[in-house]
Amino acid sequence: NINKTMEKAKKNFAGNEIMGKKLGVIGLGAIGSLIANAATELGMEVYGYDPFISVDGAWRLSSEVKHVKTREEIYKECDFITVHTPLLDDTREMINKDTIAMMKDGVVILNFARDLLVCDDDIIAALESGKVKRYVTDFPNAKTAKAKNVIATPHLGASTEESEDNCAVMAVKELKDFIENGNIINSVNYPKCDLGVCDKVARITICHKNIPNMIGQLSSAVAAEGMNISDMVDKSRGDYAYTIMDLDSKAADNLVEKIEKIEGVIKVRIVK
Repeated sequence: NINKTMEKAKKNFAGNEIMGKKLGVIGLGAIGSLIANAATELGMEVYGYDPFISVDGAWRLSSEVKHVKTREEIYKECDFITVHTPLLDDTREMINKDTIAMMKDGVVILNFARDLLVCDDDIIAALESGKVKRYVTDFPNAKTAKAKNVIATPHLGASTEESEDNCAVMAVKELKDFIENGNIINSVNYPKCDLGVCDKVARITICHKNIPNMIGQLSSAVAAEGMNISDMVDKSRGDYAYTIMDLDSKAADNLVEKIEKIEGVIKVRIVK
């Protein structure tokens, strides 16, 4: 009777179609943009929020994704909400009783980014009341793992042979780019800072504190040596920053010594 038994059991797996539903993606980085693009192909109406989206990220994003200016728009409009942000003061427990109250009844929340983006007590209360239909996460803990309507999984995203190889290749490429061009990509502690392949006469990089007038002092030190900055990028994260300078003439040791004496400078490197 396996066929009849299975037919009777299928009601336990009844769900909802996602075509035509609204998906809110908070954080449009490498992962968030892939999800947003895939969801549009599956017929979802996608809303995306990321105040710090890079130019490269914007180019990767489908034109079908509606870029909104506040998280509140996503909370109020979307049937499914997925979060893909780093853990910052502004994002810590951003899913809480106040933001959940803005959401539609029966919303589904997905969190595969950081466990502390969601307040455990508030999400459990919302699941118990039915305000939130499902909470899907790969950050289960003692509170959420056995809570009602939680779908908890281990970290499965890299559990393939291909991804292990891809991660190794990516790490080598990023280290090679840092050594040869001074670019920082996907750092844990430093900001993303990329000036591409160095095609100028010289390039120097400076690790420094994120303090006022640092760029002015660095530029003045270069100008005092009679050198011209042909291109420059400076990015910061928290208390620290990183600057890449392309120069029209070779960087001499005395320039490095002069920059190293500036208060707040941690390390100077001549890349080329």
